[in-house]
Amino acid sequence: MTDLKINFEHQTTSGQLSDSILGLEHIHQSLEAIRPQFGPGIAPQLPNQNARTHLQKSLPGGVQWREHSLPFRHFSATDVFDSKTYKELSHQFTLILETTAGKREGAYKMRPALGNSDGLILGLTDKLASAFSPLFTEAWLRPLAEQLDLKFLPRVEGALHSNPQGSRTGWIHTDCCSAWFDESNSKAEELILPPRGRCNYFTGKAKVPDAKPIEYIRAATMIFYLCNDGWESGDGGETGAYSADRETKDTMTKLIPPINNSLFFFECSPHSYHRFITNPGRTRNSIVLWLHASVEDAEARWGSGIHRRDAR
Repeated sequence: MTDLKINFEHQTTSGQLSDSILGLEHIHQSLEAIRPQFGPGIAPQLPNQNARTHLQKSLPGGVQWREHSLPFRHFSATDVFDSKTYKELSHQFTLILETTAGKREGAYKMRPALGNSDGLILGLTDKLASAFSPLFTEAWLRPLAEQLDLKFLPRVEGALHSNPQGSRTGWIHTDCCSAWFDESNSKAEELILPPRGRCNYFTGKAKVPDAKPIEYIRAATMIFYLCNDGWESGDGGETGAYSADRETKDTMTKLIPPINNSLFFFECSPHSYHRFITNPGRTRNSIVLWLHASVEDAEARWGSGIHRRDAR
């Protein structure tokens, strides 16, 4: 594993965030970042921009991870996989892009995303997720949960995203919401993705009579960028991160570029505001995965700040 480094961020007068990096070997004391607390009558306290946070070494990939505290706590990494692994991930993604575009025959096609998004999306199944190893393996997922001090729960959601050139900027939102899995045929220790034909992932509404929908809460989001060859500043397609649910002159913002073989990782909280940024220059492609927590653990962490949904 290469030497890990911690990243400390400072806000500039323009409201954008710039980084300065300090090696772990020079850190003699580490302080835990302030964890925002949410509940009736409690105002959110964002992490102190001068707080030092400890970066664990037990992370997958053997790469340099950077920890950032603004506009909310998140992690980034570049050159995540070796060239052989990245090439295979890109190949599998490209096959689906070509099938979607009608250039080849295939079992999987992306579909237009719901709502006002211009993007295309393909939700992963257990079978399809295996083509994107190691992203959807316990060896990759468990260390991600541990990095955020989350109890690892073998329930994961994943999707392939493609935003055609000129897609509109998305809305600022968080992923801190309900997520439903059908547990009628699963084991607690078994790593599964949502059985899509059995219950609605967002609402819990059963699609078959014998479904047993169980509610979880999205706990962490990871966006892995790939198949964005030749991307450069000005092409757009970044992920915007924000300190508030609307953009004003006082909102701290950061743009995460969709550079190939890089990722953006953060805990789903009531303050982890983010969105897709319009891409006038080229198509933006990514793989997104979500870790989950039990309702009890999530409520202990975030109180009433969770967006609960139940249509059973």
